[in-house]
Amino acid sequence: MEPFAPEELMVGDASNTDGFIQDSRVLPLPSFDDFAQRDATKQAEARASRRVERASTEPTEPLSKPEQARERLLELLTFDTIDDRPQDEEPYGLIARLIGRGLPNKAGVYYLPYLQTGHMLLLASLLLSSLISYPGFPLTEVPDEYRALLLEGLGITFLINAFVAVYARGVALAKEEPALFWMAKCLLFGGLALGELTQAVPEPRRQTRGAGGSARRQ
Repeated sequence: MEPFAPEELMVGDASNTDGFIQDSRVLPLPSFDDFAQRDATKQAEARASRRVERASTEPTEPLSKPEQARERLLELLTFDTIDDRPQDEEPYGLIARLIGRGLPNKAGVYYLPYLQTGHMLLLASLLLSSLISYPGFPLTEVPDEYRALLLEGLGITFLINAFVAVYARGVALAKEEPALFWMAKCLLFGGLALGELTQAVPEPRRQTRGAGGSARRQ
């Protein structure tokens, strides 16, 4: 086979070749700025995902002491969960009210009777020291200025307990409990008795709709 002559290699039209090169679509090569922008986008997405993971796994900040006290007070004064009691719960009878049975802790110990007994002993000691003067016994030989301070403190305490007793009357009536008894107990023990009334004393059984509801309406 004879080799092509130089003249035979130039049969194509140069104008056609230029048109083909101009019409062809060629993708531009990425620059260093494109790579840097892509890396920055990936880093920003990674930081955002880490922030979301930390926000979902980090524990909530503990409440401060005033916030804890406020939450505790709201729990004492909230009656929305009183109906959520066990079905086989024993009624809160007269003996339970007198001794202040309350509710057991996680270990099953009824600690409220001990607190109530301690309050009674402390009140008796304060009244003995502030009202009776008798030589020969340490509790009855308190100086007069100390007696005045004790009586002032007892007066402030019973004044606060009086407001607690008025509030306890509405709670006792709502639970169909003897209002005068709980008012007297709250006047004597204050928040200790109010906590017993709101937490330990269940509400009366609510009759279901239907036959029970019709019998109640009759």
